[in-house]
Amino acid sequence: MAPLKVGMCAALTVEVLNSLQNAGVRTVSEFVCTDLELMMTRCCVSYKDLVAIRKVLLVQYSAFPVGGTSWYEEILSTTAILSTGNSRLDDMLDGGIYTGALTEVIGASGSGKTQICMSVAVHVASSLQQNVLYMDTAGACSGHKLQDILHNSAGERESTALSRIGFRRIFDPWQLLDLLQKTKAAISKQTDPFYSKLKLLIVDSVAAVLSPTLGGQQTEGHAIMLNISRQLKVLSSEHSIAVLMTNNVVHGELGEPWPGLGRSWQHIPNTRLLVQGTGTTGSQERQILVLKTPRLPRCLSTTLTLSAAGILDLHTHTSQEMQGQLEASERN
Repeated sequence: MAPLKVGMCAALTVEVLNSLQNAGVRTVSEFVCTDLELMMTRCCVSYKDLVAIRKVLLVQYSAFPVGGTSWYEEILSTTAILSTGNSRLDDMLDGGIYTGALTEVIGASGSGKTQICMSVAVHVASSLQQNVLYMDTAGACSGHKLQDILHNSAGERESTALSRIGFRRIFDPWQLLDLLQKTKAAISKQTDPFYSKLKLLIVDSVAAVLSPTLGGQQTEGHAIMLNISRQLKVLSSEHSIAVLMTNNVVHGELGEPWPGLGRSWQHIPNTRLLVQGTGTTGSQERQILVLKTPRLPRCLSTTLTLSAAGILDLHTHTSQEMQGQLEASERN
């Protein structure tokens, strides 16, 4: 919670603030949770001033109740579903990747996570004509690979498709956090046309930059991981952006798959998918399994084939219905 500062209200003067801090009351939450009569005794501040400060802090920092109907209508007006370009994957995800939510793809090295991300990016940029910001932390993506997928995928060819994909190379978590904050600021300002139509943010992968800072006595790494997750949630929820991330996979004592980055990260994504081979040596088929979702039954699965067109269907074309949904979301 925010620390108490001079100027939050007229009664919170330097003398009052010093008295509160000497009594161990340093934050807004500590102030509103402490009995006023007890504070009056400890801090030698008048009861009238304490009541005035409390009223102002409650107005500034309390959550306002919202009716269920209003909340439901807001969700309907701001949520869009981005097709992945693969009909099987879309069917399993109840339409595709949802804006306002974090979707994570986990899997072993070489399982096809980056191929999935690049395919979705190309489809959103070319078929849905929306902008994509691709943050590459592992060096697995490149403009040439994106162009190859666009060239080999079916559907309407667009020379401007790649211009709708913003590519950023990230080397450490601090750089990632800085870019997320700058992205949030750019969306809020609405001065750059690229960010006004930004609908998909890809981080490939979160593990590559966060894993080296975790473990042992590195408490700073855990703090920045939570800060990054908070920025991703704010971007997705406040600006109606779909976030797609990749992560490593680890295995428990019984061989069950778990996402990398520890227990704190397990609850961050809204939807988690596991990509793995089908067991056939040399096969390009991949099994996609739903491990976590707020909308669907767990353990749903489908099979995809990796190809020069990524995971895109050969019959993928521009979806007028999807385009209309995105335009309606932007108007609201």
